[in-house]
Amino acid sequence: MKKPIAGLMLAVACSLILCGCITHKSTVVRDVERTPVEFENDSAARIFYEALSKMPESRHRTESTTEIEIPVIFDNERHVVSGPNAAFNVAVADCDSNKDGKITELEARIFAEHVAH
Repeated sequence: MKKPIAGLMLAVACSLILCGCITHKSTVVRDVERTPVEFENDSAARIFYEALSKMPESRHRTESTTEIEIPVIFDNERHVVSGPNAAFNVAVADCDSNKDGKITELEARIFAEHVAH
């Protein structure tokens, strides 16, 4: 009877000592295609890009974290961040008020004023 108990205790001790934790953490940047856009002239493009550069990056940025954990044995964390093209696409959609795919100088000026406030 002492052998099964000793064997069981040895197995439990070995499993506690040799037990490892598998940890995996990753950050994924999920980017989308840029929306094709035309500008009426160079001035419209300049005004748009200057206003875009003044926009806070966190305004249109999305993040999500997924974590799966089994204590002592397994830990997996995945962090997904939207890329810079998502913010560009939102800015184009906000700026192109008539949705014709062409940003005029007037639309760019209105967008720049909106970003400034």
